[in-house]
Amino acid sequence: MQRPGINEPQTLYELSWAYAPVTMFAIDTGTGFIVDVNPAAEVLMGYSRGELIGMHQTMLHPEAERDASKGEFRKAAEKPSPHTGFHLLRKDGSSLPVMAWSSKSISLEGRPVVIVVCRDISDLEDQEHRLATKRWALSAYAAVAMALWQKHTPQGILETICECITREAAYALAWVGIAEDGPGKPVRIAAASGSAQGYLNGLHLSWSEDEEWGHGPTGVCMRTRELQMVEDTERSESYKPWVEQSRRFGIRSFVAVPLATNGSWRGVLVVAANAPGAFAPIAVDVFRHLAEQVGFGVHAIEQEQILQAERERLAKAERQLTEALSAMVAPIVLAMEMRDPYTVGHQSRVAEIAVAIATEMGWSPNRIQGLRVAALVHDIGKISIPAEILTKPGELNAAERAMIENHPAIGYTILKDIPFPWPVAEIVHQHHEKLDGTGYPRRLKADAILPEAKVLAVADIVEAMASYRPYRAGIKLEIVLEEIEKESGTLLDPEVVRICVSLFRDKNFMLPGWIRK
Repeated sequence: MQRPGINEPQTLYELSWAYAPVTMFAIDTGTGFIVDVNPAAEVLMGYSRGELIGMHQTMLHPEAERDASKGEFRKAAEKPSPHTGFHLLRKDGSSLPVMAWSSKSISLEGRPVVIVVCRDISDLEDQEHRLATKRWALSAYAAVAMALWQKHTPQGILETICECITREAAYALAWVGIAEDGPGKPVRIAAASGSAQGYLNGLHLSWSEDEEWGHGPTGVCMRTRELQMVEDTERSESYKPWVEQSRRFGIRSFVAVPLATNGSWRGVLVVAANAPGAFAPIAVDVFRHLAEQVGFGVHAIEQEQILQAERERLAKAERQLTEALSAMVAPIVLAMEMRDPYTVGHQSRVAEIAVAIATEMGWSPNRIQGLRVAALVHDIGKISIPAEILTKPGELNAAERAMIENHPAIGYTILKDIPFPWPVAEIVHQHHEKLDGTGYPRRLKADAILPEAKVLAVADIVEAMASYRPYRAGIKLEIVLEEIEKESGTLLDPEVVRICVSLFRDKNFMLPGWIRK
């Protein structure tokens, strides 16, 4: 293959190879040795073309992935294939996560080769990590809301908060300490959870300023009622009395959060991690909020004379946490829209249409709220699809279409463990199903499809057709309505279609930027 600057590329294929921004390797099908690389591969890998040519394809990957890469290469030699879960090992020793695609075996100057295209997905993995953190936060909020409502003892609530926090693998220990009066002002461990619970055995703790054991994060937090953080137990002067105990259990960082109360007792929530600097701002905010809610809940239970008033407050706290579940959907939607600029605002517009239809159908406010949340995240599964496929204006090939049609199932997987008070994950799973069983991904029919999913399906189609896209103008609304009427009773629910059409034709419902006729 020609190289730019030596013999300038002349053909479209040579130009594609020389100037493509993605990394490409030409690999001998029979031997697995690299035959050629494009300039983008040199930039990404840090090797020169001469260093890469002749290298075996397994050496492109970290040692732990090399056996797996052999199997993937054999598969690639048989047919075009996508390859996931691999990293490219750069010359400087760092590795990058990549999504790879391989061509079928072709002949290059009489030699059978496979072209492998790799895309750096570091940014995507970072987005997925942030999304996973938000999902954990949603789950923790929901679980504590349930505990505040269902648990009848302070102990039950405190145990629940510790269990919620240590469900995230990054946190090795969560425990709640209660300040006690008396000699030395000891700290009583009221609840604990996590793989490093043994750290608490025989632990000396105090909240007295006059005691050596009272100058750690727990004691200071109890006295001052201010958050305390130890970024690295090996470097903290105030943590020296407990450093040997921490080493035995691999603990390297701590955060201590005061439990807010209106009474005389003092409490603290302590979370420990195995890595230094493990506490990102979003996690600390979650701990603060959980501690605040739990502290008030415990105080309410202990104050029997104001039990009824506190029950009302707890009910309000549950509603607030439920609203928080809905509100925290917004950053998820934003992350998705950043990956697919062609459909910015799509999910919020679909939600607006779906809510209007459900309102006309006489659904309860709570049920409509569940539909709204599902509509706002109905395309969350597309986060697993490469951005170049999402933004491709032309026709998709079979493999690309299969990836698109799998996004409801991916969305279900992402959402199913979040304890929403509505069947959000299942609604998302079904929003592309059709009455006659021709939808996807499960080919459900008629009554097997949730009513919410039937409403969402109609709203999704109307918005997708009527809204402007960078590669086409919005379709006139009347044409869109005629199209869904054609599918009424066969693909789409007839009652939902009737109400949707009536909204737009008879009640002048409209969204900004749409063309009516």
